Amino acid sequence: MYRTLALSLALVASGGCAVLERATESRTRKLAREGVQKHSAEVNGDHIEYWDGGHGDEVVLLLHGFGGDALFQWFPQMRALSEQHRLIAPDLLWFGDSHSQTRDFSVQYQANAVNRLLDELGVERAHIVGLSYGGIVTHELLAQAPERFDRVVLVSSPGRAFVADDKTEDLKRLGADSAQDVLLPRDHESLKRLMSLAYHDPPWVPRFAARQVVARFYAARRTEQVALLNGIEAHTQRHRSEHAAPQNDTLIVWGEHDRIFPESAAWRLRRELGEHARACVLENAAHAPHLERERDVTPLLLGFLAEGRVECAGRTTELPSVAEHADPDRRSPLRP
Repeated sequence: MYRTLALSLALVASGGCAVLERATESRTRKLAREGVQKHSAEVNGDHIEYWDGGHGDEVVLLLHGFGGDALFQWFPQMRALSEQHRLIAPDLLWFGDSHSQTRDFSVQYQANAVNRLLDELGVERAHIVGLSYGGIVTHELLAQAPERFDRVVLVSSPGRAFVADDKTEDLKRLGADSAQDVLLPRDHESLKRLMSLAYHDPPWVPRFAARQVVARFYAARRTEQVALLNGIEAHTQRHRSEHAAPQNDTLIVWGEHDRIFPESAAWRLRRELGEHARACVLENAAHAPHLERERDVTPLLLGFLAEGRVECAGRTTELPSVAEHADPDRRSPLRP
């Protein structure tokens, strides 16, 4: 379904577990050395926290997934991308410290907020990288203002290729009754379950750290995040029927062992986007390939965003022809 990840909450530091505050302070200092700093903006009743800075004229917009925030989900790539680009990485509404006076939890409003932030910052054009839920927002942004965005990267996000039957299949596969059962952990055990879905080799998170993670990223915004989840399925169906597939040069990045969105969703999306898209599926990775395969994914992003070059350390299997399927219009995932 709209399984969107979770965390990079790699609270595991060498020799032990870092307290969230210490991890935040350490990462903030490292980004500051690259000229990237945290800011806030008040735009149309929205309070948006965002990271901004770096080196270069071209802008890269990073959108995080469900749960966590920009810093904890994108930190390795933030440092690398800021060496060549101006980086803008907002905390989406109702994540981190971003929130809104408007009680609109639709994907459309989330995308509107991002567009208004770019207007506030005077950004006319940007490349865009969307992770999971951030990829769904990316598709809406491309529908609203396609002229604003250049190259697009979708990480573990089927976007417009997610269809109604997928929700039932996903919940059955995950053994859950609802999306919030999976994506909004309440305690140590449910956080462990989420981590096991997000990572092929999940990091160990002790109970005291799990309590901090749940308190910081989930407890305070649970009502609003449930509302966000409820709006995603209706949005993807509307988006599919009302908007054509984006024409931007697109890179799809996936983990071979993703249990939230299976690999077949990557190839279905690749087919729908046609000649404008290329896909890279990485072994030994699940829903967070940019973290589990950081050394491969970061240079992959750098090459693609700078030059449109794709050097995939995984599989780029050609798609099966439609003729191989008895019903080319059927909605089940296509297998490579």
